[in-house]
Amino acid sequence: MGIAIRSVSIAGILAVFTAATALPQAAAESSKGSSGTALSSPASTIALVGATLIDGTGRPPIRDAVILVTGERIEAVGTRASVRIPATARRIELRGRWVMPGMVDAHTHFMESGRIYTKPSALNLTAVVPYADEVEWIKARVPVTLAGYLCAGVTSTLSVGGPRLEYDVRDTARRTAKAPNVYIAHGPIVGVKIGHDFFPLIDGDEATRYVADGEAARAEVQRAATWQADAIKTGYVGGPFAADEERFFGILPGIVADAHARHMPVTYHVFELAPAKRAMAAGVDSLAHTVSDLVVDDEFLAAARDHHIIGVTTLAVWPREADARAGHVVLTPMESRCGDPEVIASWTAVKNLPTVPEADVREAVDGLRTTMANIKRMHDFGIPLAVGVDAGNLGLLHGASIHKEIELMAEAGIPAMDILVAATATAARVAGKESEIGTLERGKLADLIVLTRDPLADVRNLGAIESVMKSGVIFSEQELLPPRREP
Repeated sequence: MGIAIRSVSIAGILAVFTAATALPQAAAESSKGSSGTALSSPASTIALVGATLIDGTGRPPIRDAVILVTGERIEAVGTRASVRIPATARRIELRGRWVMPGMVDAHTHFMESGRIYTKPSALNLTAVVPYADEVEWIKARVPVTLAGYLCAGVTSTLSVGGPRLEYDVRDTARRTAKAPNVYIAHGPIVGVKIGHDFFPLIDGDEATRYVADGEAARAEVQRAATWQADAIKTGYVGGPFAADEERFFGILPGIVADAHARHMPVTYHVFELAPAKRAMAAGVDSLAHTVSDLVVDDEFLAAARDHHIIGVTTLAVWPREADARAGHVVLTPMESRCGDPEVIASWTAVKNLPTVPEADVREAVDGLRTTMANIKRMHDFGIPLAVGVDAGNLGLLHGASIHKEIELMAEAGIPAMDILVAATATAARVAGKESEIGTLERGKLADLIVLTRDPLADVRNLGAIESVMKSGVIFSEQELLPPRREP
């Protein structure tokens, strides 16, 4: 959603990892003929045998592993020697492959498509595509959008705020086989009134949840519980609204307490260092973006450690929004395969887009550099990171752009194993779903990806997806590819 007022740049903000090898074309021979169908039932078990297991916890990989799946859950995980495979189990041999948890995107907005028309406050093209038409396109495209997550190896995502549309997408995902788990962070609950010129109404509903006082805030948290939200999103809007934020800091601790009483974690939208410190003191659980205005200082790092804060990365939003506006986006191989071709085509569909002022270009470049430096400082200090894309923003594809985010994390100096944990176990914690997803352990959902190359040797190998298992159902990547664009 990108509430904070920030500048954008032209193409070429940062050059990273543009080369990668192509994916294999077929699924494992032993799974052919069963893709897209339930491989197990309450009365039967499937055994994934022989792969190198990266379980998402950060522990060393297990070679020649066995994963037993019964129904939609994992029954056992371990070495071949330690796990007894029932005689009646269906075996899938995965020797020479790597298995890891399905990835989790901790920052998504389904109210935005990633198309060049999706954010009139940043780039107003309503004369070309009226915003109402963009919203209808988003709603009609939901099945393709959801399948794109699985295609990219993302089996769960957290929608961090928006109108009722976000809940509608969750409901669709629950009825759809080719869809990730969609969790909802209700909000963003904010203390300033953001005009409809910034976030237009969608089906008559607000994209932000303004509260004037503690009573209104309590009612909003109660509404989140009634709508069965999984978490709360709140935040600091900043920019021209900064003078109105002081009152909200007095309300914030009550929002956190009410959310926690309902077992909902709180994620906080912020880009600036000073309000981030105040939010941590108020008890929020995660920061929905990485601080970008200043290099984080020792006071921030100590507070983040003491308050058990998770930092959500959102690096790719800086270069991608800029590059999309310039009509020059260099896609990762995974984005080329699994990204929605209609979204990609929109980035070059409108000619003679406004030129971004040079001062704004410099500001964006500095912001990205600061953000990358800050995630490295946070990592080195022991602050857990979670991968979040801000998917749906201009230039950011639902599902597939997580691979761009991960490449930027590697460019910032984060080790491969720590990136994998950030993209699985820690991202699950942001949604409060660590007991269900994020690691491959007994009792958790059988959400996993099978790779033909080692992601610990090179995180770009996360693009070498052979198949995806979602709740015990396995799909080849070919089954999940988006429809080709009509000429």
